[in-house]
Amino acid sequence: MQNTTNDPYFEKAKDPVIQATVILGFVVISMLFTKVASLTGAVELKDYFPWTISASFLLFFAVLNSIFSLTSDDMNKYWIRSIVCFLGLAIVSGALAYVVSSVAFNDAGTIRWIFYVLAFVYLVFLSILNFMKKIVAFAEREEWTAPKKRRRK
Repeated sequence: MQNTTNDPYFEKAKDPVIQATVILGFVVISMLFTKVASLTGAVELKDYFPWTISASFLLFFAVLNSIFSLTSDDMNKYWIRSIVCFLGLAIVSGALAYVVSSVAFNDAGTIRWIFYVLAFVYLVFLSILNFMKKIVAFAEREEWTAPKKRRRK
């Protein structure tokens, strides 16, 4: 598949490291904003809310990264970088959630299982899109001829 887009921002956005870094920035901003809002009394949030923020942005990364995988030229290289970035984002955003909330991962209730499900779903997303990419590449290589016409009696 050839990419016809020459936009330099789009080219940079395809890199999983850039995607994870930008999403980590949004995680930090969201956690700080909710912590300040909670401390000022503007909103009342559960103790484990930073874990929810972390999980929601992890899901966002999984979807975004899976979609961008369609534009990669070397799928194996992209997979390795993506999975490492996913794990790094999960660990760093989880550590931030722990620091902000003082709630351990095992004490966050169902959020722990949501993290496990997100990891599994992420691998499924990547697999499905990789399989779709292979089907399209096969269909593009295949020569399609007109079907044989049958004689009517």
